[in-house]
Amino acid sequence: MNESSACLPRRPLDRRHLWLLLLATTLVQAVMFVSYPLGAGSNNDNESAQKYLISEVAQGNFLVGNVRYNTGYALVMAPFKTLTHHFGRWSERALLLVQVLASSAVPFLVYDIMRRRFDSRGALITALLVLVDPFNLQWAHFQLPGWLLALATVSAFWLAQLAWSASLRRRLGLVALAAVGLGVMSFTRFNYAPLIAIFGLSFFMWTHLPFRQRLTLFSIVGVISAGILGAYIALIHIPSTGTTTLSCTAGATLVASLPEENFEMRASNGPHSTIYAQLLTLRPGRSVDFFGDTYPLWQIPGPWVSAEEKAAFLAQPYGEAQEEIDIVFPAALYWYLGPCPADALLYDVYAETVSHDLLKLAVAHKDAVFNMLIQHPGAPSFPLQYVDRPEQVTWLDEGWLGFQRAESATYNGHRLWRPGVVAYSALFPALNLIKLLTPLALVAAFWRRDWLLVTAAAMLLTGLILIAIAAAIEPRYYASMAPLFMILIGPFLADLLNRIRPYDTQH
Repeated sequence: MNESSACLPRRPLDRRHLWLLLLATTLVQAVMFVSYPLGAGSNNDNESAQKYLISEVAQGNFLVGNVRYNTGYALVMAPFKTLTHHFGRWSERALLLVQVLASSAVPFLVYDIMRRRFDSRGALITALLVLVDPFNLQWAHFQLPGWLLALATVSAFWLAQLAWSASLRRRLGLVALAAVGLGVMSFTRFNYAPLIAIFGLSFFMWTHLPFRQRLTLFSIVGVISAGILGAYIALIHIPSTGTTTLSCTAGATLVASLPEENFEMRASNGPHSTIYAQLLTLRPGRSVDFFGDTYPLWQIPGPWVSAEEKAAFLAQPYGEAQEEIDIVFPAALYWYLGPCPADALLYDVYAETVSHDLLKLAVAHKDAVFNMLIQHPGAPSFPLQYVDRPEQVTWLDEGWLGFQRAESATYNGHRLWRPGVVAYSALFPALNLIKLLTPLALVAAFWRRDWLLVTAAAMLLTGLILIAIAAAIEPRYYASMAPLFMILIGPFLADLLNRIRPYDTQH
């Protein structure tokens, strides 16, 4: 495609495609909706924390900044939580319906982007792939931000595509609106800031515009998104925590990723590792857990115990420290030192552990990125399917028409539609095999040098690299980038199909 053209050719909307997509979306999302309700979240610490944060905001407490859990999802969903609360026993179903309907907009936005940019057949292929992506379908059934981030990302692309050939005034307005969504995304998951930067830089590829306009668009994205994040830090985070530090779990997350990177922590790795091994021998004088009643404590970056308790804890003589340090979450250190000092120590321990073999670390990161790129089902870490499989569920009754009460790590007597659970779980591995095409689609995107495809490829690759470097390759982290996989694979398959059977691009 020639990016220097003043505008893309006008392609009329194919109503047959729209009706087909509407029918398919209704069918697929209806099956998911009746099969999987919102979970209780009792065994999912992150989901339980989000429910707590939503409840706080819904009650008028906006000072929910903390040094562990991102708050963007809670701030967005709190009004809907308040609204759906009026449905009584059906409130969770009503909130699920809100999330499912919002996430159902993604295939339609993708279709419109692709129709305007390429052709309607390729647009339909891509939109249907986004719709039936089993990895993507599940996230609206959790009170977690993955689906919201995915919607914000695709919406930003859609608004930018509308701005491509718009008048100057409308173009600036559309890009500013996209920047607002991206700004909210920045404090929904802080490590998304580099992806927002890539989106902003991508406007320099719009060579049909004067350089000054491209610079203006880039500046709009940067100023608005950074301004929204800055406003959150100034108005919510600092008043809540008293610190500008946004997260004090990075060190713990890095240490947790060491087994996947084939590293062992040893006391002899360095001075911080020695101190850490010694501190682990100290016995806490109280119960140190991280259950629901501790969520408010994450607003305190320092010790969660009194000065006297901390002094007594540190005054203990060290026990016999082990040379090989077990990789466990050091709950006592978070309580007695405070999450930020404890996490800073863990960060230093991680640095000492991996610094002995940086080549090994680079290889581990490369493997992690590749495993995420193809969504390797056998890769170490977490399973790709988060919603329950039939074998994970204890069915409590015979039900009616397949609707049965279920007991599992996610559900406490909720009614699931068993045929839908069985079908989704059976189809998941087969449908997800299409992700094996992602590396080829990534190469094809850069080769094609189209603005949309290059930006999607750069954002996906950067996001996966950041996850590989800074965290375990937990699927909920890259759930927010789920549509980008299919935005790359769809045009790749459509291009192959066009070589076999050319399509009239006037459609």
